[in-house]
Amino acid sequence: MKYYLYSLLCAGLACGQSATTEFATDLNGRRVEGARFLAGDGDRAELTQSINGRKVPLQRSETKVLTDQPNHRVTETVVRRYDATGQLASTERTVSDEQKSAGRSTIQATVYRSDTNGRLLESERRTIESQTQAGTTTADVTIARTGMSGAWETAEKRKVVTVTEGDRTRETETITRPAPGNLALIEVARDVKESAKSGAATTANTVHYELDYVGKMSLIRQETATTTKQGDGSEITELNLYAPSIYGVAREGQAGPKLREQQTIVRKENAGVVNETTTVRRPTLSDPSRLGDPNVISNLVCTGKCVGPLKP
Repeated sequence: MKYYLYSLLCAGLACGQSATTEFATDLNGRRVEGARFLAGDGDRAELTQSINGRKVPLQRSETKVLTDQPNHRVTETVVRRYDATGQLASTERTVSDEQKSAGRSTIQATVYRSDTNGRLLESERRTIESQTQAGTTTADVTIARTGMSGAWETAEKRKVVTVTEGDRTRETETITRPAPGNLALIEVARDVKESAKSGAATTANTVHYELDYVGKMSLIRQETATTTKQGDGSEITELNLYAPSIYGVAREGQAGPKLREQQTIVRKENAGVVNETTTVRRPTLSDPSRLGDPNVISNLVCTGKCVGPLKP
């Protein structure tokens, strides 16, 4: 089960950490440096180039463990977001209290956000109750915010059911919110994720449904990915993105999903440096059934402990 309270970000780079630089190609075909990501111990920070050409933070955070016991853990995470000039724009503080017992866990999280005067005010309460039995994990998530009267009201509920059978995993997440003018909860979105591993190949399929313009649950986007590990240790991922319509073409009623984009991601490691290049092909407007020429849209270079996705 994956429910992201917050990513834990940091700005320093020490032992066991990594630094990733993103390069892109400009209109003149030149390779230019873009954002920079620093990561370590699950923490991340993102830096970008300001209008003055200096590296400034887009987001930083720090986390403190206030209580760390076998069945009880309390953490405090402070996330700071900055504007394009590097000036502090907003602050968010999350205090998370996790209690564990046999096959169960409960997380109580309180979120504080800064107002226009910089004061941190309680803005959200989250409760995550999860239970694991055999190969099935069920998590119930409740998000509460203050209503017009100032009282705390349920703003959203999520139910995540994850079933694992050998090398196959299926995760279904259902999101419900109060109907307009009614406290009754209605389903507004659903994610279904499936992954499987066979030999050197890993496949993943993610489907996202939302209420459409006629009020019915319909497919909004779908992603299919196949990652294959090569003999030299490199990895190649083919990622297909589907949507009701392609870029630049209006949606046609209840038409089925169309291939909007095909990405090829090649990840290689050499002498401790990981290089990840993403190439994209999109349908042509003159013939939507045909993919255009491949274009490199991103090149990531990582040093240090480069485990998992290089870009948040």
